[in-house]
Amino acid sequence: MTKRPPILPIRTGGLPTLVVVTVASLLQMLGLGDALDRRLHDAWVRMAPQSGPPPARALPDVAVVTIDPRSLRASEAWPWKRSLHARAVERLEAAGARAIAFDIDFSSPTLAAEDEAFADALRGSGRVVLATFSQTQQLAGGAELEIMNRPTPRLAEAARALGSVLVPIDADGVVRHAPRDSRIGAEPIPSLARATLAVAAPDAARDRIEDASARSDATRIDFRRRWPEIPSVAYIDLLEDRFDPERIAGRAVFIGATAAEFQDLWSTPAAPAMPGVMIQAIAYRTAAAEAMDESVLFAAPSLAVVGLFVALGWITRPRRTANGLARVTLFVCTGGAMLVLGWAGFWYAGVAMPVTIAFGLLATQYALGIEGLQRRIRAHAEAQESSLVALARLGDVGRAPVDANGGRPRPQAGLELTIELLGDVVGARGVVLLRARPNGSFTREKIEWRPAGGEGERLVIDEAIASRALEERCVLERMDAFEPGAPVVYSPLVAGNECLGVLAVFCRADQSVDSIRQRTIATVTSQLALTAQNLRLIDRLRETFESSIAAVASAVEARDGYTDQHCRRLAAFSSLMGARLGMSDEEIRAMELGALLHDVGKIGIPDAVLNKPGRLTDEERRHMERHPEIGAGIVAPVVGLEETTLHCIVHHHERWDGRGYPEGLAREEIPLAARIVTIVDVWDALSTARPYKAAFSQAEVRDILLKGRGEHFDPDLVDLFFEVLDDQGDEMLELIARTSAQGTNR
Repeated sequence: MTKRPPILPIRTGGLPTLVVVTVASLLQMLGLGDALDRRLHDAWVRMAPQSGPPPARALPDVAVVTIDPRSLRASEAWPWKRSLHARAVERLEAAGARAIAFDIDFSSPTLAAEDEAFADALRGSGRVVLATFSQTQQLAGGAELEIMNRPTPRLAEAARALGSVLVPIDADGVVRHAPRDSRIGAEPIPSLARATLAVAAPDAARDRIEDASARSDATRIDFRRRWPEIPSVAYIDLLEDRFDPERIAGRAVFIGATAAEFQDLWSTPAAPAMPGVMIQAIAYRTAAAEAMDESVLFAAPSLAVVGLFVALGWITRPRRTANGLARVTLFVCTGGAMLVLGWAGFWYAGVAMPVTIAFGLLATQYALGIEGLQRRIRAHAEAQESSLVALARLGDVGRAPVDANGGRPRPQAGLELTIELLGDVVGARGVVLLRARPNGSFTREKIEWRPAGGEGERLVIDEAIASRALEERCVLERMDAFEPGAPVVYSPLVAGNECLGVLAVFCRADQSVDSIRQRTIATVTSQLALTAQNLRLIDRLRETFESSIAAVASAVEARDGYTDQHCRRLAAFSSLMGARLGMSDEEIRAMELGALLHDVGKIGIPDAVLNKPGRLTDEERRHMERHPEIGAGIVAPVVGLEETTLHCIVHHHERWDGRGYPEGLAREEIPLAARIVTIVDVWDALSTARPYKAAFSQAEVRDILLKGRGEHFDPDLVDLFFEVLDDQGDEMLELIARTSAQGTNR
């Protein structure tokens, strides 16, 4: 029998604990952990449940009127006439708004009649707060000049109050705080959120609001309070009386820009590009909750942080023990649990507690007694060498292998191969991976493996047992109802709080599920859970990427004067043609992205050329014909972009006869995806009105496409496009219009 090496007692005492606590506290006070702390706190904000804290009791909640792209396109050139803002105030008053805050710059006078109409509306309401701010400009010689942006005197006198829209930006470029007030000139001006709250609140709550405002100079904006979702109304719908008054009644209403053209987008813990007016609305909810003594985020005092460090250091100090396992238990169950659960509890109570140096403290304390534990780990590893070798093999193949044709890795294949090797290692007669939905119910999607010659094996999962294993998050062993004496091991796939599925290992009747087999199954299940979670994350990232692409396409269309469905129609009809041609899903997806981005290069074309209503000069046409190359230069640096997508951007103006641009390619030299997008692009351009022409009828469009068949366009693809248009055209156009309308209403 192999003698187990002795475990040396751990004899470190209290002095190292005191030293580590002192050093950790000093490092925290110096702010060396601030950068990582900010990232951790931002992650907690993003993970906050969408139900969110309820709006503050006894105080009005908030709504937002958005100056969005649709409102810009439907109205006159910015800045709008101030009589439009006067009409907006009247509409909001009629709908029952408790306060109205304009996050708009009114520092410059306009026509006297327009300014007077707006001032009359402000006086008539008595509930309007206007925005003000100041900027400091550095002059030569080191002097500073303060530039104050205040509403014109006529508007400032007519408004109920003024509010500062200044918010500080942290060192990493993220907005997290809102000052109680800002000094503009010699006068302290309350923030727009607090000024609006003072107007909207009942008289009985005014003293509470003033007391809360006096507690601190700056408050963390509690971005958890973006939920429940803040009701919004598009400015154009407000002006044209096409909105539900219930979304306004009894609320404080903030009016501001959400369209990207205004460049009023800021990075926040909740979103990388949040409009300033939404930040003000969330700051309003934060101030209201603070006034009612409800939970909001605030930074923990330094003494409290030091006290927590001392407590953690004492609890996790090295103890005299010869049992390495007991040491691990002590560390995890006391110090680790207290840190993680305690910090999370502080955070949900509204205390932003630094954590990075505290983690370093625990790690150092644990390292002081690790030597004895290393010996036990070594002995344990030697006793189970064969099992660990098998797990190493499984880890190697857990990475997704490249497919047989040299394409990209297939993560699904990695799951299949890992399951196959697990079955070989434990000698199973079959393994089944059953996928689960986020709510814990099972989908019909599963992956099965049987050994060679085992095709006739009956692998039937008892979903009741599988559900119990997933619910209790524990491994269950039951006898197979269809194979007497054969055990089935149900092991749940859980990553964090996500329930991903259950792995069922069907053992043979002559096998016993010993501790090594159980450990192997449990370890592989953990690995599979991470892999399955990564697959979900990949899908989510792809959806986010494609949504971003659609947003870029919409921005280009808005600048070019197109309908906001032009690129969507290109993507939809191009994908239908690709499917009929037998293109792979990856090629179709890449072509759809190319269709969405085909005109992105027009960002680099001057407005005078891009939106010219008449015929272009030769010089202007040369400018316009550079947009495919400009577009390719914009998107080429995007990591992972398919070549097919670039083809659609660069070559969608090539002609079948070789007389196109930018490279003059002909016939099959033009990539297939680009030939498809070219036909759909021309069809849509002819079918819709542009700044320089009216829309053609569908009969006229067909005649033009037929005349270009074999000259401008691939003749076979023209015929295919007509088939798609006849078979699915009306249905697809209706679907696109409905989807766009739903997106706009949101």
